[in-house]
Amino acid sequence: MKGNKINKFLLLTSILSMIIILVGVTFSYFTITARGKADAISVEAGKAKLGLGVSQKFTPKKLIPTADDDIMVAYKQECTDDNGFGSCLAFELELTNFTDKQDITGTINFNVSNIEDLSYIVLNEDGSTYLEKTKVESGKSQSLGNNFTLNSGSSLLPSSKKFILVVWLTNKNEAQESYDATGKFSATVTFETTTGREVTGTIKGISQSTDKTSVLDEG
Repeated sequence: MKGNKINKFLLLTSILSMIIILVGVTFSYFTITARGKADAISVEAGKAKLGLGVSQKFTPKKLIPTADDDIMVAYKQECTDDNGFGSCLAFELELTNFTDKQDITGTINFNVSNIEDLSYIVLNEDGSTYLEKTKVESGKSQSLGNNFTLNSGSSLLPSSKKFILVVWLTNKNEAQESYDATGKFSATVTFETTTGREVTGTIKGISQSTDKTSVLDEG
């Protein structure tokens, strides 16, 4: 009898241990899944606090000059003009919150080579304007829009917010070959909370050696 009781105790202990392990594995799986879209994660005390995912929205192409007034037409045409040239580049920025409600602000710092007329805007996920057209100033930290709030989240049910960053080469209606052709840029995107948590991501692009400008027919 005594041996049977020991065996039952060991069996029960084994079952409980397996349950604990499975719960832990399941929790870890959901945590990793929730963080899957975040390329950069702010972690404190072993727990994720804030995540940032940066991804190319459309197939990237080399940029040619595009009129500022046509940039939304260009975006709706997936950053390709009527002749198949690259009229812009679009990047999806997704912020994910794994903790209490956080107030956040975004900045971007461009490093530009052989391009003088680079511009950008920031759109909300629905395509409405979040930050108006801004001229790029190389080597300077520039705004990605007003401060915003991410509601409370958790590792299982994180809260998130998406923006679209659109970058293009402004058409000046003059020959731009000497200072805007065969150039390139990279940029660091940074989102920071009022408590000092920070996540960063990067983007890049190049311009094309051509005397053409974007042709965009909204109709």
